[in-house]
Amino acid sequence: MGFTDRLRGWFKGEGKRSAPSKSTGPASRASTRELEAFASTRGSVEAYLEPRTAIYSTTLLMVADDGEYLRRPIGDRDQAVELCAKLNLPLYDAARVGYPKRMRDYDAGVRPNRLRVEDLPPWPDGDVGADGPPPPPTPPADEPPGSSDGPPPAGGPA
Repeated sequence: MGFTDRLRGWFKGEGKRSAPSKSTGPASRASTRELEAFASTRGSVEAYLEPRTAIYSTTLLMVADDGEYLRRPIGDRDQAVELCAKLNLPLYDAARVGYPKRMRDYDAGVRPNRLRVEDLPPWPDGDVGADGPPPPPTPPADEPPGSSDGPPPAGGPA
């Protein structure tokens, strides 16, 4: 683009730069509310601060424990630190630590196998009381100590 093209564009009103798009603009209240809502409705959320590039402004990426994620623009590092402190989230620098594998798995459709409490077998002799789990079983009284089917004790008969 030469000088005459720029001058012609200036006369036509094309010399002004357009405002950045919503996805690359500075953090707004709406994007901050979206980040807060994401963190409060998901489990074990971590935050990753993504540096500013030629195309995008500084963004904050939140990744849940299942790999679901949300990326929104944030003003600067200080605002990200303040938001993460308010939400009690760990904040990582994405340029240093990279992105978690569960995020790529989520995009690929791989879902984590989670073990729920309901999937565990019940405790023997009923429910767990206030004292915790039941004690381990004791050997029957009619067996002398050491007569179990296990290996012989170290330093046996000489």
